[in-house]
This record gives sequence, structure tokens and C-alpha cells, in this order.
Amino acid sequence: MKRALKVEIQGREIIKPSHPTPHHLRNLELSLLDQTNYSLYVCTCFLYKVNNNVKADQVSQRLKSSLSETLTKFYPFAGRVKDDFSIECNDEGVEFIDGRADGFLSEYLQNPDQKLLTEFQPFGGKGDPIAGKGPLLILQVTFFKCGGVAITTLSSHKLIDALSSSIFISCWAAVARAESNRFVFDASKLAQLQAEVASASVPRPSRVEALTALIWKCARTASRSNRGFARPSLLVQAVNLRSVVVPPLSENSVGNSIGFMPAQTSEKEMELQELVCKLRKAKDEFSNNGIQTLLETKSILNVSESTRDKFERDEIDFFSFTSMISFPVHEGADFGWGKPIHVTFPNYTTPNVVILVSTEDGAGIEAFVYLSPEDMPIFERSQELLSFATLNPPVQVNEKEKGSFASKSSL
Repeated sequence: MKRALKVEIQGREIIKPSHPTPHHLRNLELSLLDQTNYSLYVCTCFLYKVNNNVKADQVSQRLKSSLSETLTKFYPFAGRVKDDFSIECNDEGVEFIDGRADGFLSEYLQNPDQKLLTEFQPFGGKGDPIAGKGPLLILQVTFFKCGGVAITTLSSHKLIDALSSSIFISCWAAVARAESNRFVFDASKLAQLQAEVASASVPRPSRVEALTALIWKCARTASRSNRGFARPSLLVQAVNLRSVVVPPLSENSVGNSIGFMPAQTSEKEMELQELVCKLRKAKDEFSNNGIQTLLETKSILNVSESTRDKFERDEIDFFSFTSMISFPVHEGADFGWGKPIHVTFPNYTTPNVVILVSTEDGAGIEAFVYLSPEDMPIFERSQELLSFATLNPPVQVNEKEKGSFASKSSL
């Protein structure tokens, strides 16, 4: 007789949108078709064959954080049925259930008995006890012993039809698998960070130095946590050579007029103040000798042979930083209808790339961080990082811009 798979529930949690829904969007009037529809739940189960190296807790956390971010775009899903005519978009959230199966995914695949799927379904398939009263969306993720995963969605047909559910899953999956993230540092947090990293050696660190040190440290920590051991690191910062060479080049000159300022660490852990000192020393050395060394060696990156060997053997963590803080990325892109409200960058295929750019108002800094798929989930949960940064917040649009959107949309 075939053994029945059992699922032990590890926890239940209400996941809310990562940012509150604006007041003017708090009430959603249902269409006539929605009003006459039943509040029953529709269940869909997605089964994944994943290797047994999957870390259940890490995946679960990533699913929850990406779900929270996705709900900002699907904010009605996080609301509640108010009456037959409307949904109250009150950000009360969706339910997320974390389970562990006592068997292997292959046990179901070899004999796909639909009755087994009730174990991966919220409430075990025993009716819909809160239909029309509770969450409009309930999700259960179940991890098998082999590393396989089942994700089950239970959605209220009062609001969510098959296509709506499919679009939601596609968006959630896109956010969850993203290998890059946008971190925003406002002016006050940058000032606080600068004060914390200041030292006798570097009493007045720049915003870029302070932020680069923070991201460098957190990226090194993620690499160490993922690999299980620490490695030396090499950070290179792109430098605009136009004003450095003698005689200086015109800022309008075209071509790759850049050099790379290297800063290195051993495998030992370093505090932020130490990393800022490393960056300042590298900057001073480049200012004094960088151009001459470039001309003599005809190499854009001046590092020792041993460092080059480690890099070629993948025995060192390599990070590439580019700061566009002083570039007119917003002002220079005004085609006659105003500055762009947001400047972003497509995903880089090369990992360990960081791009810094000013926010539209010039007061804050946005960091676009591209790490490996293994390091990124650890990096983005760093409490040290998140004490200064906001992970991918909505783009701030001033009231004047909002008004222009409204007038255009009404045409």
C-alpha cells in the first residue's frame, strides 16, 4: 500500500505590501461580474524539481520578501472584501504558510494521485473556512526532503480570476528571481553613515567613500557566509581621467577616458572605518602615481602579480564600483518635457558590479547592486545595510509631476 505524504506546518505569517497603499487607492469598486461572483477559493499547485542543496529557510525568506514587494503592485490582493460592491485595500495582507513534507517529490510524480495534493494545500483541502471574510490570497510553500518545492495558491474568485492569478505569479516570480537590487539611501542616512565611518585618519569621508565601504563590507560578508570561509577582496573604482591628465581633456571628449583605482583587503574581517581608510589611501596613490603608472605599464589596473594570479584562479572576491554621482544623468536627459523622474539600469550579467547614481532631487543616492544569485539573498537581508538603506522603495514623484501624469492620462 502506498504511503501517504504528510506535511508539517512550520509557521503561518501575514505578509503585507512593503509600502502602504496611498489613501486615494484604498477603495476598489467591483465590476458587475465581480459583484455577482462567488467568494470561493480556487487552488493551483506548482511543483518544482530542485536539487537537495536548496536551503529551505533562505528560499522561504526570499519568497516572503519578494511577495511583500509584489503586493505593492497588486495591492487589492492584500485587502479584504468590504461588501458585495467593493474591496477595502487596507494592506491587511495575504497569508503565507511554510511547510515541510516527510517524503520526496518523486513519490508523487511516480504516481500522481490528486488526493496527495491536499497536503500541499492550505487547510488540507478541507473547505474554505474564511472565504469572503479573510485574506483574498493564501499561499503555501512546501519543501520536500529531496529539495523539491511545492507552491500552492488559494485565491478568492471574488476578485482574482485565472488570468489575474497567472499575471500575479509571473510578477512575483520575476521579483523573487531577480539577481540585482536597488537600494536607496536618503540624505539623513548618508550623513549618519559618514559620521559613523569617520576616523582620525579620514575625519571627513565623502558620501561615496562611506557608501562604498558599507556595500563592500556587506558584500564580503555575503560571500563569506555563502562559501563558508573568507577570501581576500579586490575593489576597483572607475575614475574619470579627463580632469586628471596633463593637459586635461575636455569634458566633452569621447572615448574610454577612465582608469581604475584598486583597493585590496586580506581575508580578515574589517570594520567600516578600516575600509574607508583603504579607499582613501587608494585614491591618494592613484592621484599621485596613477597616470604615470598607467603610461609605464600600459595597464588600466595596477595590481601585483600575486593578486592577478588569485583573480585568474578565482581565489579573490572582485568588486567593480562606478559612481555617477557627479554626472548630469537627470539634468542632461531633458528632451523638452522635463527631467526623467527615475534613471535605472538593466540587469548586468557580470556579477559583483555596483553603480551609484544620485536620486532625482540630488539629496540621496541610489545603489544598484549586482551580485551572484547565491550572494544576493544574503546581502539584501544584511541588517547593517538595511539600517541605512531602503530596499527598492517606490520612486518618489513630486506633486507637480503627478499632476502632469493625471492630465496626460485624461487625454
